[in-house]
Amino acid sequence: MKINLKQAADRVWKDVKEYKWLGIVLVTYYLLMELVFSAFCPLVIITGFPCPGCGITRAFFCVLTGQFQRAWSLNPLIYAVILTALYAGVQRYLLGRKVRGLKKIICIVAVLMILVYGYRMYCYFPGRPPMSITRGSLFERTLPGYSEILNFIQRRCAPK
Repeated sequence: MKINLKQAADRVWKDVKEYKWLGIVLVTYYLLMELVFSAFCPLVIITGFPCPGCGITRAFFCVLTGQFQRAWSLNPLIYAVILTALYAGVQRYLLGRKVRGLKKIICIVAVLMILVYGYRMYCYFPGRPPMSITRGSLFERTLPGYSEILNFIQRRCAPK
């Protein structure tokens, strides 16, 4: 099986052109949310609570810099996400094949992410980052009594 890098580059370029507006929207969203809220995740911005994917971006950058144990502690499913992306990338771009089973794989990773989230919330919330409360959420700024609820959670649930 021979890999034609020109064809692979053409496939990548075709997808970049096809999905450029999605990329522009995501980059714009990221920049605005970071500028206004210093956060990216809608759940963190709205509620101050971590989401199932919390820590995945930081974990990815840890993997890129060789900090594998730190990546695992931030979000262990980073490795499943990377393997899924590699599988899809190799199939789609290098081999020029339809990516078989991708929806099933993504569903499995999503279910695992929710299960791991439950475990992390039970074991580490609200103390160990990224499983911590982010103060200054929209709810905290706008809902009377929400700040007191967060204070209660931090006092009652913090690991001893």
